[in-house]
Order: sequence, then C-alpha cells, then structure tokens
Amino acid sequence: MSPEPSAPVAAFIADLAGQGIQASVQGPAVVYSVYAVAGALVGTEVSTAVSIVELAGWPAAPPHWLHFESTVRFATSNTDTTECLDGWLRHSRDIGAWSTDRPPIINWLAHVRGVIKDAIT
Repeated sequence: MSPEPSAPVAAFIADLAGQGIQASVQGPAVVYSVYAVAGALVGTEVSTAVSIVELAGWPAAPPHWLHFESTVRFATSNTDTTECLDGWLRHSRDIGAWSTDRPPIINWLAHVRGVIKDAIT
C-alpha cells in the first residue's frame, strides 16, 4: 500500500480531475494525459508527468520540469532523468509569470499544451 499523497499533490490531482483529466501517482511522479490541440501530435492524447517533489508549492508555484516518454522529442530541450519513470525524460520549461487571474490548473494545462505543440514526434 502506498502512502497518502501530500496535500499539494492531492490538490494537483483533484484540480486535474476537475478538468476531466485522470491522474495517478506512479513512483516519483504524477502521471496524466493531455489532448494535443496543435503541432505534430495534434489529435492525440500525450502522456505527461511532473515530479512529486516539484508539486510541493502547488498551487502557488507551478512545477518547472515537464516529463514525457522518451519518444516525445523536441528540436531543442534541456533534459535529464531525475525523478522520472523508466523510459521518460524531463524537459526544462519555464512557465513565466504565474498568473492569478484564473484557476492555476487552467494556466498549467495551457502551459503543458503549449509545450506539447512544440514536439517534433
């Protein structure tokens, strides 16, 4: 039996659920899928994740790193495998100013979809 997620992790998962997105804790990360609305992956569900450690500040502070399976590639990316599932890479992506004019999960999903738009495979 795995331990209960921290309050920020539980809040992130609940926020995703509120948008109709199912998420789960898998090892060091929260994994979920996002529908690609533009780019090379348009029309597909893309699995993505964030590390549990990076959710410590949710919703006041967003994660910096986005995790994708290694088959999802970008023309340029700073990557590593820290806190990733096997076969995944995390990509450094700055969200910029964290807007407070709408729910944090809406900002987060817009950011993730914007990153996915830039995928080349």
